[in-house]
Amino acid sequence: MENIVRAAGVLAMGVAVGVQVGAAILGTPAVATDQGCAGSVAVAPQQRGTVGRTVEVGRSAVTLEFVKVGGGVYGFARGGQAWLDRSDTGGASWERCGPLAAVRATDDPQRLLRACGRVDGVEACTEPF
Repeated sequence: MENIVRAAGVLAMGVAVGVQVGAAILGTPAVATDQGCAGSVAVAPQQRGTVGRTVEVGRSAVTLEFVKVGGGVYGFARGGQAWLDRSDTGGASWERCGPLAAVRATDDPQRLLRACGRVDGVEACTEPF
């Protein structure tokens, strides 16, 4: 419930109040496997959401954003070469989702999302949400 409450809170507060800036995680603390993310939905490149986390990557920024889709709240990554990672193990392991994939936030405390990106060979991820 905590993840869905946090995600819903970010959507309710709006960008001006709800922005939370996470510290950069250089590299990837737990390497993400590229398995596609079952249950993800596609987002259009122009899709805009409420920013939940931001990390600077080189001269660019990568954001973890949230949107309402149907009855759920979904997170996705935005930025140059950005992608979304999902963990259902509390961050012990990560699945790399496509750059235009949105993953549902759930009430399971083990479900974490983070946005990652690469600029000029440097990779960084937002703090998990």
